Amino acid sequence: MHSFIQDKRVHFIGVGGISMSALIKIARRLGASVTGSDRERSERLESLLAEGYDVYVGERPKVSRDADLVVYTAAIPTWHPERQIPAEKQMSRAEFLARISALFDKMVAVAGTHGKTTVSAMISSVLASSGRGFSAHIGGIARNFGSNLFLSGQDVFVTEACEYKDGFLSLTPDIAVILNAEIDHGDYFSDEESVFASFRKFAMRTKPGGTIVLGENVAEKIKLPSLENIRICSYGDEFISEEAECGGFYLRIIGREPVFFTTTAKGRHNMINAAVAARIAMLLEVPEDLIRMGLAGFLGVKRRYEKMGRTTSGANVIHDYAHHPSEIEAVLKVAREETCGRVFVVFEPHTYSRTATLFRDFIRVLETSDVLVILPTYSAREIPTDGVDAKALYCAVKSKEKYYFTRYGEVKKWLDRVTDGRDTVLILGAGSVEKLASSFHG
Repeated sequence: MHSFIQDKRVHFIGVGGISMSALIKIARRLGASVTGSDRERSERLESLLAEGYDVYVGERPKVSRDADLVVYTAAIPTWHPERQIPAEKQMSRAEFLARISALFDKMVAVAGTHGKTTVSAMISSVLASSGRGFSAHIGGIARNFGSNLFLSGQDVFVTEACEYKDGFLSLTPDIAVILNAEIDHGDYFSDEESVFASFRKFAMRTKPGGTIVLGENVAEKIKLPSLENIRICSYGDEFISEEAECGGFYLRIIGREPVFFTTTAKGRHNMINAAVAARIAMLLEVPEDLIRMGLAGFLGVKRRYEKMGRTTSGANVIHDYAHHPSEIEAVLKVAREETCGRVFVVFEPHTYSRTATLFRDFIRVLETSDVLVILPTYSAREIPTDGVDAKALYCAVKSKEKYYFTRYGEVKKWLDRVTDGRDTVLILGAGSVEKLASSFHG
């Protein structure tokens, strides 16, 4: 596959990010000479080093000056030392992803406030079962591939489409998917209407002759205008899923006989995710039996309701990336259905701005836990004055039993002591709280 970066030197700033760590691999596969930098060491940076990539922690302006192209994430400011080069040598992550996706025959772009990674991985599992020559850029480690990247052909490109700073407006998909639409990035979107407007613009970037797939309750939120030569498949209108008594679910498409599927992913939200993935696979003309095989064989995504082990007193420990109230609510519902005893929620808020924007929703959801532990905010790109910190959230929650810890080690010792075999511990957050979850075994 000839590409715009073949034989070029491409440098990635923020290469430890889940998307960028995949894009640097794609770039090398497409014939580029690649380098990358990040502000701190991480599991993904270490993995790239182990695979022989020239990546490092810190800033080396000479590396970017010598590159033909520098790709940066939305979190990298213009004053970053490695961006002090001519503008024509720079490209945002979103723009680079769009240029990459254009190299494939057909593109499926999965957007939404929640579920993008799971649905992208489900579609990829189905396509792998079908034998199609496809590639996938996933925002998490898909267990079917052991990676956030799968490269096996150029027939279909599956990618997540992120709404942050309108990054997904660089894409022109053949199949545009919007799973849901809620405010999440309060540091960029002023209110829900601005979120809906961005998702509307994304849907309208679908190629002529393409398809828009909308999740539950999305159509009434984004209010798409009439679009010529673009098909709209909306959940609850064109198709729907219904839980089967024997497990699994029926996918019902208007005018067709219902089709039975199973998936290992738990919860109503994942039944809908699987239904959307199946509908997209049908649009890609994958036979029903191969869709069934791909969904049944879906192994999940790392950090999505992942069983980590047990406390020394026998409680199940589950880790989930949930960092939005709606995600926490969905995970809590699944945990309650599986738990005879108490549900412990250990939550690390992700960014000060998100905590401020969704403060009341966080309080409402967290108060439903039996025992609540709050950890300091994972700041990511922010500083405390950008919003509200974890201590303020802890003080506002009216839980009967709540605790505030500052260190992961202290939390582990406490959980080992106070839980019992009937309990479930949910360790939630999109930051470094994975380190706490990984400390449990058995």
